[in-house]
Amino acid sequence: MKRGLATAVFSCVAWGVFATGPEIALTLTPEGALRQRVTLDGEEIVAPSPLGIILDGVALGERETEVSRTLADGLTTLTLRNASGRIWTVEARAFPDGVAVRYRIPAQGPATVSRETTAFTFPSGTTAWYASAVFQYGYTQRYQERKTDAIAGEILAPPATFRLPSGIYAALTEGNLRDFHGCAFEGTAPNVVSVLFAECKGALDEGLAVGMPKKDRNTVVRNRPWQAIPKRGTNEIVTPWRILMVARDLDGLVNNGILARVADKPDPALFPNGGREPWIRPARAVWTWLLERPNRQGFDNCLTLIDEAKALGYEALVIDEGWERWPQREAKNPRVKGLDKWGMLAKLCATARERGVMVWVWRPGAPRHKDDWQLLDPAERAAFMDACVKAGVSGLKVDFFHRENLPTVQAMEAILADAAKRRLMVVFHGVNKPTGDAFTWPNLLAKEAVSGLECVGWGERNMAPWPVHDATLPFTRWLAGPADYTPVCFRRKCPASTTFAHQAATAVAFTSPMLILAADPQDLSRQPAADFFRDLPVTWDETRVLDPSAIGQLAVLARRHGEEWWVAILNGVEPRTLTLPLGFLGDGAWTLDALEDGAPDRRKLTRRQARLSASETLTCPLLSGGGALLRLRPAR
Repeated sequence: MKRGLATAVFSCVAWGVFATGPEIALTLTPEGALRQRVTLDGEEIVAPSPLGIILDGVALGERETEVSRTLADGLTTLTLRNASGRIWTVEARAFPDGVAVRYRIPAQGPATVSRETTAFTFPSGTTAWYASAVFQYGYTQRYQERKTDAIAGEILAPPATFRLPSGIYAALTEGNLRDFHGCAFEGTAPNVVSVLFAECKGALDEGLAVGMPKKDRNTVVRNRPWQAIPKRGTNEIVTPWRILMVARDLDGLVNNGILARVADKPDPALFPNGGREPWIRPARAVWTWLLERPNRQGFDNCLTLIDEAKALGYEALVIDEGWERWPQREAKNPRVKGLDKWGMLAKLCATARERGVMVWVWRPGAPRHKDDWQLLDPAERAAFMDACVKAGVSGLKVDFFHRENLPTVQAMEAILADAAKRRLMVVFHGVNKPTGDAFTWPNLLAKEAVSGLECVGWGERNMAPWPVHDATLPFTRWLAGPADYTPVCFRRKCPASTTFAHQAATAVAFTSPMLILAADPQDLSRQPAADFFRDLPVTWDETRVLDPSAIGQLAVLARRHGEEWWVAILNGVEPRTLTLPLGFLGDGAWTLDALEDGAPDRRKLTRRQARLSASETLTCPLLSGGGALLRLRPAR
């Protein structure tokens, strides 16, 4: 086909019928430059924007002729010939809730990627919410708000969320990151957001492939050339999907399912039940790290925590950094005299097993210094995991990746594969955003990649207030998957700008199948609604975003577990009285149990109970940084 104007326009097809959703058009300009355009109901979401990648010095996407095109089941496959003679393929998919694009480039070995020219041009006046950098201590930045007209030079850690002047919502992220360098985004011109490969200067200077350097941890090096490799089992370099979620309202945005659809399926040899393995068990966990107790990481305290977890009905104890030094620190403890660290851990796990509590342990994924233990070495990783299984450990909290380059992505998958072989669950900490990896690796229950309660007190200047940040997260970071925010604290790590009711609501707003609570379990047991925390679900059948939710101002999320609805309300900085329609409940009478702000005491929870119906509205006074946690059950 001769070069000219070529257009492929397609919209989503779902469940055998045509669904109303966004359309993506791929075009070649008369000069052969590849462009994408995204519309919804005729409205332009993304104006014509470049697609392409610079590989081995050749700019794919700038001087192309079309070789072939196919369209089937919402997937367009466009094969192109570059002016250099290289043949390559663009795949674009449309779904009811967004679009996704990726590149497949034949390759017999490694190739050098200089940068990717994929871009998204939003209308002037679009508002963006994003974390400001890309690494650990970047993914752990609080979210900020800015107009895309003033976004040039900014780094946007995915997922970044956008609200167009018309009120349509969009979000940018990447999906199915495997055998490739993870991406962020950057503002390259007013209203233009482009794919960015970023690295940490300190790590590059120190020659550290994975992990945290000694210095220059937050100095960003943009688009440094790197080596891409063919995806395992293929002769192609395959990029992750560049995903644009699109929704008419916040409920549609939060219920987006693209990451699950584009993810590779689990390996049936490791997950013969497709991820529904009996050894993968969602849990609520007590945790050692933020406790304000003497010897918080000590053996005796862990025994106490097991009993406290059982009393709460919680399924797990997470023992953070420090347990591997028990032999040095517990030398005088008669309970463990003569035992090495594995003997101590086995004794603890045996006690936990008797009480129906799982034990998870922390370990670095990559070394922080030359003498540190880590899991990058295959032999050390296997020996460590085998010893954990022998001791009775159920899960691993693996920390300190700090990167999302190709070696780090490969290291995470190696850890997940070896853990799955041993039926170990995993949470990743100090790590990049989820990209749908939990759908490929069902033993991955959560990733951190968020400014959670561990970050309270870190660089508070020039950051969004905590109430604003919290009221932003459900519509940004949680679009990519569960985060290890470690919610709920009633002590030092409770930001002064949030109330206790706000803290209680984070347990439902910041949900995760591995819900590690920051709160001291004694505090949970002493609260006026200890049963709230004992009965708290971690898996949900349905989620709805309720009006008048607004990003950064107010988050109202209703989650259903069986017949019960739990509603989390997180207020921003402006006090308000929320009037909440209850039509989402359905027919019949309902009983309300509510934890609310104890005005004027911000450090007090009040409890309200009532009987009501779905035809009624509920009034909730909210303090600045306040909140509420509602539990609604069918009246019997």
